[in-house]
Amino acid sequence: MDNQTSSPQLIFPNVPDDFCPTGNWTEILQAFVDEVLANGTINVPGLGDVTPAEIQTINQEIQSLQNQVEALDTLQIRRGVFTGVGSGDSTVPINFDSDMTTSDYTVTLTPVLPSSPITAASPNLFLLNGTKAISGFTVAIENNGTSPATTITSFEWMAIYSE
Repeated sequence: MDNQTSSPQLIFPNVPDDFCPTGNWTEILQAFVDEVLANGTINVPGLGDVTPAEIQTINQEIQSLQNQVEALDTLQIRRGVFTGVGSGDSTVPINFDSDMTTSDYTVTLTPVLPSSPITAASPNLFLLNGTKAISGFTVAIENNGTSPATTITSFEWMAIYSE
């Protein structure tokens, strides 16, 4: 029956012609269950084609997916854009909308330049040492030109923590 191509089936034997139990409804129903329903089978085409090794592989894949889902619960991401960067050297505090659970996160900074050509100044963005807290961090901006020729006008930031 393993090689059937039909849909899964529940198969029960026919009720015998001489089936005529006596007693109350509970006893009659129990006799029907014991004699007919207990001898039923479930036929699932192709079920016998799955090997124990394939079942083990499937279970490992399920466990891997479960681990990935659980890891997403520990992933924390905060991001934003700071606009209105001033000229020269400055520091900018970045505050999260909601606190991280730890200050052990990674920060990325991406400067946004105006559409005009870059000036001779070489501006830099830095995470200011010792400023990471669960509520935010501070960015240091260096050599940002002089208004109106500032080089960096804004920057995108992202803080990521994963256990």
